[in-house]
Amino acid sequence: MPFFRSVSDSESPSLTNMNQVREHLRLLSIFHYVIGGFLFLFSLFPAIYLAMGLMVVLMPEPSTPEISVSDSPTSEHAAEPDSESGGKNAESLVAAEEKRLKAMEEAEAAQAMFGGVFITIGAIGILILWVFAILVILAGRRLASHRSHTFCLIIAGLECLFMPFGTILGVFTLIVLMKPEARVIFGLPNLDDPDPTNATA
Repeated sequence: MPFFRSVSDSESPSLTNMNQVREHLRLLSIFHYVIGGFLFLFSLFPAIYLAMGLMVVLMPEPSTPEISVSDSPTSEHAAEPDSESGGKNAESLVAAEEKRLKAMEEAEAAQAMFGGVFITIGAIGILILWVFAILVILAGRRLASHRSHTFCLIIAGLECLFMPFGTILGVFTLIVLMKPEARVIFGLPNLDDPDPTNATA
């Protein structure tokens, strides 16, 4: 009887299961497009770090008046060679100016390093999210066209790292792709079929 023969025949996927897996692959491809769009949207968060770093690096330095010897009340005494106190005051003013300039240089270096850290974190975050978003969208196209089975498996595994939506999508994608019907749809040999000539391209 055809009914019992089709039920007991486990060597090749049934037509109903094949159509169901095709529908699952179509839905998964749509969800991959959605997740890819969300990843592009999430790249705005590391862009905040990038903007903050640029603001810190490009922030203009506050202008502080320079201390000159001629502006000091003791400049007249400093000009006299016989005034020891004036000479000492002039030397102290020069030393204070050197310390101020050194402190400003150290502050500028620290500011540049601080901004550089933010710029690096933001740029790397944006790059990672953009690259992964493109790969997810490309996996969605491959799922829809039933190509690159191994590539889709790898991307599905990486999606599990992005909780919670990426994990859900990755797990369901792995479950569908591991089915024998999915392998047949992708043109791969059915591992449950001992006769490889029964696999359809």
